[in-house]
Amino acid sequence: MSNKLQSIKARFGIVGNSPLLDAALETAVRVAPTDLSVLITGESGVGKEVFSKIIHALSSRKHNEFIAVNCGAIPEGTINSELFGHEKGSFTGAVSDRKGYFETVDGGTIFLDEIAEMPLDTQSYLLRVL
Repeated sequence: MSNKLQSIKARFGIVGNSPLLDAALETAVRVAPTDLSVLITGESGVGKEVFSKIIHALSSRKHNEFIAVNCGAIPEGTINSELFGHEKGSFTGAVSDRKGYFETVDGGTIFLDEIAEMPLDTQSYLLRVL
């Protein structure tokens, strides 16, 4: 294992040695310098958020904000407003302008977890953003 991978494991509290883990870390290191959206897949609890933090920390966006959003925990009626923001008066209860997560993190990194739990219309809006 390379010194770089050992350093990343220590920095992010990753314990374990496995060729698959090392390959995943090498992929994270390889994609971090790109200016592309990255899809991280895996079962619940495997560390997708940790990998998103690694990619952010090794990217040119590292000095900007990082936000992790559990999309499954946001109520269906408010998720569009949470992600994309709203303007005062755009719906009942919108008493002021509000920045969404995408505007807040502009120039940084947003990690969206549990996307499958989002309403389908929000998923389609998300595809347009990405």
